[in-house]
Amino acid sequence: METICSQISQCALMSFFCFVYDFQTLLTGAVAIIVAIIAGIPVWRQLKDTNLQTRISHRETLANLLRDALRRYERVDQSIREPLSMAFRVTSDPEGESIDIDPHDAHHLDQMFHGVLDWYLVVLADTEHSDIEARKSALKSALGTLGDTLNEAHWADHNEQHDEDHNIPDDEWARIIARCAEAKTEASQRVGEVQAAYRALREAQETWVQSLRGQIAKLDLQIAKPR
Repeated sequence: METICSQISQCALMSFFCFVYDFQTLLTGAVAIIVAIIAGIPVWRQLKDTNLQTRISHRETLANLLRDALRRYERVDQSIREPLSMAFRVTSDPEGESIDIDPHDAHHLDQMFHGVLDWYLVVLADTEHSDIEARKSALKSALGTLGDTLNEAHWADHNEQHDEDHNIPDDEWARIIARCAEAKTEASQRVGEVQAAYRALREAQETWVQSLRGQIAKLDLQIAKPR
């Protein structure tokens, strides 16, 4: 009986060694994979932590961009709101129809609009999204045209043909008077162009704000996702 058991044990042991011999490459590879997986777990965790920190850092950057943009856009609105409101009042009747601007109002608006957004349209030029920059350029052009028109609308009423500084010939003075009258009529159209340019700028700014908020919300979901 002991002999039979011994033979069976030897056969089983030989079968095991044969199996190991036949599949040693496969077994070695499997063991290597298991070891690699075990060794890679800390690396994978570190990588996930690094990705999380990257997302958090990116979110902070976007949040700062959003905060700065909202402050900047609010300052722009505060700067131009009153001049635009007054400009509409003095170039339109109660029904909203265009009227010629009074020379006194033209002079006052000329002073109000002079350099009103230079800090944004000039100093901060080429610092924002391309769509916003295009609309900033359009608003700058519209404000420049309005300023020229307002100046022409009041210049003849606040200056003399002949004084100590100049002596304007009659034909040139006549052209100045005619242009002054045209400018008083054109002022309402120029105000409308500034209003339209500013609305377009506001739309571009709002689109950018919504884009930032969307990116932040997406990152919030990724950061809060269970690891």
